[in-house]
Amino acid sequence: MNAPRGPTLFLLLLGLFWALAQEVYRPEVELTRKDKRVVAWVSGEEGSLFYADYGDLWVGVLRDLAPGRVQVGERAFFRDEGSVLEEGLRVGDRVEAAFNPDLEREGLPYLMRLRRAGEGRGERYLRLVLFDPKGVEVRLGEGVRATGPLGVVERAGQEELFLSGGEARYLEAEGRLELRPALGEVLVEEGAVRVKGSRLRYQNETGEAFLEGPLEVRREGEKPLSGKAGSLRYLLDEDRLWLLGGVEFTQGGRTTRAERALLREKEGYAYLFGGVESREEKGLVRGERVRYALRTGEVVVLGQVAGEFRE
Repeated sequence: MNAPRGPTLFLLLLGLFWALAQEVYRPEVELTRKDKRVVAWVSGEEGSLFYADYGDLWVGVLRDLAPGRVQVGERAFFRDEGSVLEEGLRVGDRVEAAFNPDLEREGLPYLMRLRRAGEGRGERYLRLVLFDPKGVEVRLGEGVRATGPLGVVERAGQEELFLSGGEARYLEAEGRLELRPALGEVLVEEGAVRVKGSRLRYQNETGEAFLEGPLEVRREGEKPLSGKAGSLRYLLDEDRLWLLGGVEFTQGGRTTRAERALLREKEGYAYLFGGVESREEKGLVRGERVRYALRTGEVVVLGQVAGEFRE
């Protein structure tokens, strides 16, 4: 039996309630890697949306990349704001196009997604779109949580999840989804640590999630911590959350800088690496490896210690 070729496999315009139990229906999608899960869901309240549709796949050499049109091999497609293109694509690259053959404009099918072609290839493309003004929620493993207005899950040979700003709505008159992804406020949380960035991408093939910066870092407590970093990388298999590039923590009267930091929130520490410098009124400490207490801001140099102090 052939899979349905219409633009919509199923559509849940939410705000639905169980008639008797008065419980909100909360649809979700799950990705599994080894013994760990990545789960994304919407609240089910008014204004949220869960939408899925299939597309076909086409692999070839990228011949043209224009604002409203893409040429892959001998096939052309039309695209709009909702068409997702991998960054850095150039004419001449071998690419994989996912397209909706039932949605056409001037005889061209609609381009859903364009990316570099990998070794594996799926037979069909499935895109799941989650939108929630209150925030699409994503759980990465057991201890890391991410939220953002718009989530997209792709299944086609590779499984990926994207979380960003933007919006999505179903246009009933046209029978299609309008997708408007944008850079926005995406939060990643582990314990009391909250990191705000602009867009998150999780690749199930590698188990890695990457949050684009610049990032704002906060941790509430008796001595609140504020900070910044260039980007965030979370490794699902190892349950490790890294802050990368220009890491800076400010807590009490101390400011600590490093090239990268491994957050171990359950232990109450961050481990800082690369040109670490911790400065306060009485002086400063330098090292290549430093243990940082997240609750107090105290530092212990674990490698190549140096310092300057005032009496």
